[in-house]
Amino acid sequence: GPATGWTLFLGNQFSQEGGVSVPDENTPPPGKILFWGSVVQPTLEVNMDVYSTVTDRILKQLEAGVIPWRKTWTTGLPVSLTTGREYRGINILILSTAGHRSRYWGTFRQALRLGGHVRKGEKGTPVVYWHWRTPEDLARLQEKTGKADFAPCIPFISTVFNLDQVEGVAHPDADLVRNHDQRLELADNVFDMMPDKPEIVHTCLSEPGYSWREDRVTLPHLSQFENADEYYAALFHELSHASGSERRLNRIAERAGNGTEQYSFEELIAEFGASFLCAFAGIHNPASEQLAAGYISNWAEVFRKDSRILMRAASAAQRAADYIRGKVLPADEHEEIAPSEAVAA
Repeated sequence: GPATGWTLFLGNQFSQEGGVSVPDENTPPPGKILFWGSVVQPTLEVNMDVYSTVTDRILKQLEAGVIPWRKTWTTGLPVSLTTGREYRGINILILSTAGHRSRYWGTFRQALRLGGHVRKGEKGTPVVYWHWRTPEDLARLQEKTGKADFAPCIPFISTVFNLDQVEGVAHPDADLVRNHDQRLELADNVFDMMPDKPEIVHTCLSEPGYSWREDRVTLPHLSQFENADEYYAALFHELSHASGSERRLNRIAERAGNGTEQYSFEELIAEFGASFLCAFAGIHNPASEQLAAGYISNWAEVFRKDSRILMRAASAAQRAADYIRGKVLPADEHEEIAPSEAVAA
């Protein structure tokens, strides 16, 4: 059978260092093919490779001075070319920093089905999907191992291409740079959509913050920020914290580790959650020069210690963003969602 550590996609190999490149006439046949277009069933080794692959990719961006969740959003959240669904969780960070203008992404085979093709030599971008185990799968694993703590799903990596890399497929009408003047209205709408809002207090004396005990977000007045984008980015950060209160998503019950680890994890959730909401509204959320150096080194150290924290935090942040947007997730749209805690089998 095929070696573990690889996801097979259309006869090409996905390496842990990069993506999939479209072969040209000089490319020899790949050596690890199961079936054309098939995917290797995830194993423990593949599972852990996924976490390392994603973490290494984010670390390389941080080492280059790029903070993936602090950027200027112009086209909205990345979207599937065939289903129109928004990508979720860690995939938002991966795809939004890939350097393409279009928000639409699809696989090599999807481009062919739409009558187009990926240009030769183009390099794909990895995305994370989740293989959900059926009750029968879990029962077989329990019978085989005598254990009962298997994760309901495990991740694997596939590869997608941006619509800018595809020829012969027209760009959807929605694939346009957002009207800059509409972003503040959209940001207001995000806040309006949030159910069971916390108390919002504005004061001249305080830094942005959220009180778990009082369920209160405290913000400086809008006029105290450099611009309205910074105000909404701060608001989204604190609302992401508030989403985890006991009366909402109850993230407190999921916390693990010592106080420092709990704080780091929750802060990362709020950073990612704010990033997803900024992307949706088109709010600019770039990192200031004063923030960048120490901020980058601190988070890079956290990621090196625990390769799983990125995907766990992105998953929790996606649930926070969904809650704030008042979004109910369809049952068949869970393939990219990671459980907050999972024991891989």
